[in-house]
Amino acid sequence: MGSGKIHILLIEDNEFDALLIQHRLLQGLKSQIKVTHTETLSEALVLIQQCPFDLILSDLHLTDSDGVETVAKLKKVTHTPIAVLTVSRNEQLAIQCIKAGAQDYLEKDILSECALTRLVRYTIERQRTEKRTQRIKRRFQTIFEKAPLGIAHIDLSNETFLDLNPKYASITGRTIDELMQLRQSELIHPDDADAYADDMLFLKKHTPDNQKICRRIVHAEGSTIWVEMTFAPFEVIHEAQIHYVCLMEDVTEHKRMLANLRDLTLHLQNVREDESIRIGREVHDVIGGNLAAIKLELDWLSRKITDNTLNERIRLLHQLTGEAINTVRSIAQNLRPNALDNLGLIDAVKWLARDFETRNGICCTLRLDYLDFPELTKDNETSIFRIIQEALINIAQHADASSVEIGLTEMSDAFCFRISDNGKGVSTDQQISRRSFGIMGMRERAQQLGGKLIIEGTPSKGTVITIKIPALTKQGYTMRLSDL
Repeated sequence: MGSGKIHILLIEDNEFDALLIQHRLLQGLKSQIKVTHTETLSEALVLIQQCPFDLILSDLHLTDSDGVETVAKLKKVTHTPIAVLTVSRNEQLAIQCIKAGAQDYLEKDILSECALTRLVRYTIERQRTEKRTQRIKRRFQTIFEKAPLGIAHIDLSNETFLDLNPKYASITGRTIDELMQLRQSELIHPDDADAYADDMLFLKKHTPDNQKICRRIVHAEGSTIWVEMTFAPFEVIHEAQIHYVCLMEDVTEHKRMLANLRDLTLHLQNVREDESIRIGREVHDVIGGNLAAIKLELDWLSRKITDNTLNERIRLLHQLTGEAINTVRSIAQNLRPNALDNLGLIDAVKWLARDFETRNGICCTLRLDYLDFPELTKDNETSIFRIIQEALINIAQHADASSVEIGLTEMSDAFCFRISDNGKGVSTDQQISRRSFGIMGMRERAQQLGGKLIIEGTPSKGTVITIKIPALTKQGYTMRLSDL
């Protein structure tokens, strides 16, 4: 019970009872306690103001106070635990004393040394436990009120607020009192109302330990802000009523920065594609044209010069020029395939598959299972083509594969490209590595199309890359990312 003595105030107007109780306390607890005795309640009230006590033992029937009123008067001036001592065996009176604030009720007739010792120990320990609980409660209340995140306690059955902190109110632009009169669904932006209703239905049905959603809410000033909300079960009242804690963070600026970054990335990709087209044409038209002219001149010289030695050198130059023309053609095709501009995406993918097989000696099978592939904008065609091209480059450089399959499948309002190989399989660490620029570029392009990219690698069995995109048209895509 600690190194300090337990200071007990004994209020007892019967001298014999007082001596007996003190004797039994000292016998049971020895030097661990200090007992201060007073015969009246008024004297006890004065002593309580002068020094602290760990426990008050009080008779109910005193010269200046009687019955439950004694407990009530003591509770008005102190939080010290009170144990009632009485000769009465009245259960109703005992209940009244406990309701008035007494922690225990003991009958003097059966009061033993063990009972008193147990009373003191239990009461002191209970008091210490309550103090620890109060400290913890105050600590968590401080965390709750000062937290940099919005925190709300919500009854999910009717979406009403049970409690919330100032930060939560600040994010929404409302006061705590105003929010307590609202439901959380009333804060959600109308365009996100259906998605939010689905989120709540999922929480009620599955009760996940932690569910994070990102939705728009309407600020009190009328502006729209993005918030990230994390829901976790907090208290189960019964099966149909579960209280949740909701952590809210304003991510509007983060969303804006991501949007700006994506716009910048898209702009840079478009600039790079435009530059590739320009360089490809320059290489093909100027350098390729000049090399073709040189080759024609060498043909003319070979017919005019009869010296065998010179003819041998001209034939060598003619061969080198032909190889240079093939190289220029290959460079121009890699910069921007003619098939992509002249024939469309599907024919460009066919060319890419043939070229990949020829260059790398890896069997490449193309399977097209579609009914009516949509007419796409040039930018969208380029994005899909570059994703597939990057996937094949990664396979050639890292997979150690002997075969690759490219498939296109039409789904409900979406199209799915699937690229699989039988190589060593990409690991999770490789997928999330900061140096996996190719994978990051593929994901970014897929997001710009409103779709997503999924990579699944199995050691020694290969990798499957799935590009799922909505039904893109020249008017844009008809599905939201959350629908995929």
